[in-house]
Amino acid sequence: MPTTPKRLTLYLLKVFDITEDELQKTLLLQLNIFLILTTLLIVKPTINSLFLSELSASALPAGYVLTAIFAIIGSFFYDKALAHFSLNKIIIRTLIGSIITLVLFCLALNLKLKLGLLLYIPYIWVAIYGLLTTSQFWILANIVYNAREAKRVFGFIGAGAIAGGIFGGYLTSALSSFVSSENLLLVAAFLLFWCIPITKFIWSKEVVRLSHYQLAHLKSEHIEKSPFKMIKSSPLLSSIGIVIGIGVIVAKLVDYQYSHFASEIITDKQELTAFFAFWLSTLSVISLLVQLFLTNRIVGRLGVGKSLLWLPTGILIGSVLLLFFPELWVVIFIKIADGSLKQSVNKAATELLMIPVPLEVKKKTKTFIDVVIDSIATGIAGFLLMFVIHVFKGSYFFVSILTIAFILVWMFFIFRLKKEYINAFKSLLERPHSKSKKLEQPKKEVPVNTIVGSIKNVFKNGNESQILHMLHRTLETPDERFFEDLKNLLNHESEAVRALAIENLYFLKTDDLSSLIEPLIFEEDQEITTHALRYIIKNKPSEASNIFNKYSKIKDDESIENAVLIALSQELHNSPTLQKKFNFTSTLEEAVNEWIHFEEGPIKTNKLKTILEVIGNIKTKEFYSIITQSLASNQNDIVIQALISVKEIKSKDFIDPMLSRLWEKTLRDELFDALHAYGEGIIDYLTKCILDDKISLKNSQFIPKVIEQFESQKAINALIKLIDTTEHSVSIEAIESLKRLKWKHKNLKVRDGFVIGKTLDECQVYQNILSSLHSQIIISYKEAKINTSQEIAARKGLMHILEQRLDRQLHRIFSFLGIKYLPEDIDPLLDIIRSGEEEQRAYAIEFLDNLLNIDLKKELIPIAESAFIDNEISEDIIKKLNLQVYSEYKCYQILLERHDIKIKHAVLYLIEKSGEKRFIPLVKIVLNDPSKLIREQALQTLNILDNQPNL
Repeated sequence: MPTTPKRLTLYLLKVFDITEDELQKTLLLQLNIFLILTTLLIVKPTINSLFLSELSASALPAGYVLTAIFAIIGSFFYDKALAHFSLNKIIIRTLIGSIITLVLFCLALNLKLKLGLLLYIPYIWVAIYGLLTTSQFWILANIVYNAREAKRVFGFIGAGAIAGGIFGGYLTSALSSFVSSENLLLVAAFLLFWCIPITKFIWSKEVVRLSHYQLAHLKSEHIEKSPFKMIKSSPLLSSIGIVIGIGVIVAKLVDYQYSHFASEIITDKQELTAFFAFWLSTLSVISLLVQLFLTNRIVGRLGVGKSLLWLPTGILIGSVLLLFFPELWVVIFIKIADGSLKQSVNKAATELLMIPVPLEVKKKTKTFIDVVIDSIATGIAGFLLMFVIHVFKGSYFFVSILTIAFILVWMFFIFRLKKEYINAFKSLLERPHSKSKKLEQPKKEVPVNTIVGSIKNVFKNGNESQILHMLHRTLETPDERFFEDLKNLLNHESEAVRALAIENLYFLKTDDLSSLIEPLIFEEDQEITTHALRYIIKNKPSEASNIFNKYSKIKDDESIENAVLIALSQELHNSPTLQKKFNFTSTLEEAVNEWIHFEEGPIKTNKLKTILEVIGNIKTKEFYSIITQSLASNQNDIVIQALISVKEIKSKDFIDPMLSRLWEKTLRDELFDALHAYGEGIIDYLTKCILDDKISLKNSQFIPKVIEQFESQKAINALIKLIDTTEHSVSIEAIESLKRLKWKHKNLKVRDGFVIGKTLDECQVYQNILSSLHSQIIISYKEAKINTSQEIAARKGLMHILEQRLDRQLHRIFSFLGIKYLPEDIDPLLDIIRSGEEEQRAYAIEFLDNLLNIDLKKELIPIAESAFIDNEISEDIIKKLNLQVYSEYKCYQILLERHDIKIKHAVLYLIEKSGEKRFIPLVKIVLNDPSKLIREQALQTLNILDNQPNL
């Protein structure tokens, strides 16, 4: 049974979500900020009371302005110090300097001199001390914790600051009755002294153990810049500075409204003092409770951006109410919103904003933001209040209007800050090569006459590849202006150029070049012969029959004979009447008979390719069997020619033979094109083939890409249907196709509700697999001594598959996320979460945490965090994911119900090797499985179990 200290430790870990490794440094940091704030709450009332008693409240606006001026001057020297000393030394020397200063102030005040205006010195020092020491503390905390750890523990650490404020106030009140105000500064110096060993210990034990990835970010390209220039050049830092500055202004306006309104309603000084004292202590207690029990949950669940909205929203509601209900309870409501949230939720979220900032930049800019910007904002608030007091006589109405205006601006910049915060994490996750990509410059629009001239110039002076490229371009849009240039290309040395030139001239009407082109019929290249014959037949339609007879009778020249068949079929392909006139079917039959009797070799291959092209042109059904036969050929050039004809014919008879070869990479692109030629009508057939298990898995996994090519809403709907009811290899391809279509065509709709629902389902499947794996691990340990070697091997095989499925399931989850969120944001995250360094993983999950909606975040973030530990299922993961521990029977049942043939094989094999009859009902479940292999294995397993003796 654990001892009392151990029970207390376990309670702290559980309630505040702190790991055992983090406990020591977290408590030390909490003690550190507790002492800093206790010191501040001793010194500040002491100095402020002396200041007000000597100079009166009228000196406060000047104090605000002087504080801002000295903060700016001090930041210059502080920046210089950072350039020469480490952060550790700066923090230690700040603490030592503060202790010495407190002792000097104590001595000066004990001399009972009339200090007068010199009291501005301690007043300004206290204001800057409070901002500087807390800023340095949070920089140290930012270094010690990564993004994910910080989100969990900053709320707990921040409770030390609030507790220090409460304790400091009470301690000052208690000591003031028997210790003079001046000597209270020595008490503060004594308490502050203990921050030095704490800081040294944390630095030596934690900071020196920074990971390689963290150390890589210690240096920054901004290091030579001033803090102001750094902030100005960084969208994130400038947004942080604006948000903090506006927040300070609103806080001062709220303080004035609270004090002014209360003093007008409560006229008795003692009652007013009691009122302020009650609410000061009450607000501190409320803030502490919020910090301890709500901050972690609010910031963890809502993220940094939304958490920052709580404080302005609360004050905004109160300020609007005050316009209509100018009563004390409204002012108290505003102060409660401000007091309870500012140092709890808002403070924790604000400190998290600096997490993605490189450490060297953070050291120089955070203090500038916390001290200088805070002080400047305080000065601005002072000027605004002086204006309101003198012009509007301090009217609560105008102060409320001013507060509301600033809050609206504040909220606007919070939304912008949230975007920049996410972008900052995104930039940390970018691969180095992605940053070096240059932006493409927009191409200038070229005048049409320049385009024509450029094409003519290519035809005249270009090399072969340039000319071929332009010939393909002009073939798309025939233009008579190129006639002479194309005519000249008939004499080009390249056969490919001459063939394409004739094909281009076929569509032009400027002049009949038959006399020039006819000699080209005797070229060795069959493509030139074909295009030349086709050109002549087109331009001399009345002589088509004579041309056909003339050239088809040439013996010993298969090239010309094949070209005649192709050319004539191209001219006759849309005219059944002309086909009959030329008795083209008989001609084709003769060609087929010749092909059959040819010996194997190039001549027979070329004849078959000619026949296939001709069949595609004339679309005669009696010859379709030749195409079907050719689709099964082991010669890729034959298959490709058959596919070209299929694209013309589009007969259903060819679909199944094509689907059976999708697994072949060398033919896949041509197969995709041929299937796409069938049009959208083929989508239903393809979907049905997969759902009815009519296609082998090695082919069906490529069908989603075929469907994707149609780029329509019907394709989207079919892919959605495939996701739920198919094997993983098919469904993951369907998900990827769906993702590409969604982002390529914004007009195609994929419901967010569907994506979120499927992602949550996939998260549940991940947890089920993890539970199944955990159950198998437990069983393997318990029964290691009594199981046979075959059963042990079978169980290890199943566990290995389950481990693979966990990794695969993560891929599915992130693929679904890529449908809802930009793929360039999501795609890099999975690799980083799987194999990145610890700090990178923390950044990736924090980025994800701020990107996802609440429902997705609740399920997915624990899964992403559990992926940190390779092949280990710790008790912490089990609790975090709330995993069930299945019985062996339940585990097998869940696994057999999955659409996963490999898992079913492994489970049935393990059941078979166990020889336990109690699993017979489970085996019977898969006797009707869609997979023939699974049905056969289930029957075999059932027979083996039936023959086992009864126990």
